[in-house]
Amino acid sequence: MVGWSANGTHLYPYSTRLSARLADELQTSHFSIDVDGSSGDTAINGQYLNRMRQDMKDEKIHYDWVIVQGGGNDLGWDRTPEEIFEALRVVWGIPLKAGAKVLALTVTEHGNDNAQQNEKREILNALVSTYHADGFYTADLATAIPYKSMPVEKRKKIWSDDTHFTKEGYELMGDAIADRLIEIIGKSESLWGKAEL
Repeated sequence: MVGWSANGTHLYPYSTRLSARLADELQTSHFSIDVDGSSGDTAINGQYLNRMRQDMKDEKIHYDWVIVQGGGNDLGWDRTPEEIFEALRVVWGIPLKAGAKVLALTVTEHGNDNAQQNEKREILNALVSTYHADGFYTADLATAIPYKSMPVEKRKKIWSDDTHFTKEGYELMGDAIADRLIEIIGKSESLWGKAEL
């Protein structure tokens, strides 16, 4: 995720906060993070799959973790949760087959979602959260960063618009992902290699 904010005039990738948290919590500098987000991309008929194939193609680079957030734009294009989930499974399968672990992120709600859109997002998130495969994990961003249940004053600090975060929101996202990775990895393990975001 490139961290789209303020109508695209600012970019605040969550990887900045994630990197700082991992270095601090795991007390190691033996990792690097690559970001390969693309604003507006979709899992279905977008460049998501091609980008993942390209990123995993380089035999000189081994990724230990691949963090994948996808499906939000597909929901905006009125694709079904089942279609999106199947497209994401193909995307996840590429790094899993290459020996990396995958951390899949649930889709956060949007401020202008109607009841039908909310239901589709919840179905997609349930499909993602209940999926099982060796090396596959999830982080529930939808719960960690709500929109509608967040107090209005806090929402103004976290959300740039009905869909995208502010810098503080992307930092909150980085914290949520770091918390989940640290929970999975544990402080006793070092995080070697690269994480593809």
